[in-house]
Amino acid sequence: MGARAGLSRRQFGYVAAGALAGISSSRSFAAGPTRRIAYANLSDENSFSALVLSGFKTEAARRPGLEMGYFDNKGDAAKAVENARIIATSKFDLLIEYSGNPGANVQIGRIMKDAGIPSIAITTPIEGAPLFAVDNVEAGRISGRRLAEAAKAKWPDATPVVVISGFPEFGATIAERGDWAKKGIQEVYPDIKFEEFSNKNDSGLTRQVATDMLTRFPNRKIIFWATVDAIALACVAAIRNANREADAFVSTTGGDRASFPEIRRAGTPYVGTYAFFPELWAQDLLDAAEKILRKEPVPARIVPKNQAFLDAQNVDQYYPR
Repeated sequence: MGARAGLSRRQFGYVAAGALAGISSSRSFAAGPTRRIAYANLSDENSFSALVLSGFKTEAARRPGLEMGYFDNKGDAAKAVENARIIATSKFDLLIEYSGNPGANVQIGRIMKDAGIPSIAITTPIEGAPLFAVDNVEAGRISGRRLAEAAKAKWPDATPVVVISGFPEFGATIAERGDWAKKGIQEVYPDIKFEEFSNKNDSGLTRQVATDMLTRFPNRKIIFWATVDAIALACVAAIRNANREADAFVSTTGGDRASFPEIRRAGTPYVGTYAFFPELWAQDLLDAAEKILRKEPVPARIVPKNQAFLDAQNVDQYYPR
């Protein structure tokens, strides 16, 4: 699925994220009743979720009669539950919850149910709430296949070593993406075997393990699939430090802008990233929230409308320099 026409070139000069619990109101422009929606962000300091937050601030300003409350979960389960209690007592009309902790979401779901406040969950489910989540099957399969296709085109007579840098501890979301990345690679190399390790979402650990892999296979072509851009960039650093750019490739998911200079770099081993356009999530999420508040049906699973694999050929189309 590609990005919606006309949206991929939207200006991305969003305000800097970081408010702990600010209120942004367009009440004075309201043509009807004010809707009070709380957004609890995964972490205002995480580059990906900071883009989600800034997208909310931009999109909310375009919607008359919408009053937003912003809360920072700080990547912490206890803080997410604490924020949910504040939201419940503050009588918001709806909660959009971005928490990566399933246990916290169980408690958050109970708090919202007791308060009679409907919710939308991002990535991690809340019982009874619509789930907004990226298409992990498509993201994994396409990023894996494009990695394998790049290897096949460059080294048609060689079978590369395939390294999967996963993060199974995060749960089903990343595990599903990694499983489908392997299936995408197998579409090109049906009988391929995989070397796998957990990156623990730690770039330093990833760089060391990738270096070890490159040392272990000094005379082989080697390709790395990584969970997210920061981890992929660590693999690229290891490849470059080992002077192995001529016989290695990397692909990943996420679409973090920090990866774009590397993707644009001539001769890079970075094949590309399957992008989720987090700065545009608020459009889909607030559309769903407004439907819920109007008592209109919303699907149990909502997939972002904007998704695409970014590489050197198309990254400037989506993110002009």
